[in-house]
Amino acid sequence: MQKITRNHTNHRCGASHQRAKLTTEQVSAMRAEYEAGVGGYEYLAAKYGCGVSNARDIVKYRTRWAS
Repeated sequence: MQKITRNHTNHRCGASHQRAKLTTEQVSAMRAEYEAGVGGYEYLAAKYGCGVSNARDIVKYRTRWAS
């Protein structure tokens, strides 16, 4: 069973959030691929099954910054 992580307001965050689509490992892999120049936001979004804006926010550390 996965440990539930919570933020300072006691809400679930990261992969333990009930609506999370990506695991912590997928987020790390997405960032590594982007930094290596493998693909852009559209490529990463299609590969990992999320939206383009979500891929952008993850890569730019706007979301999932604790990963």
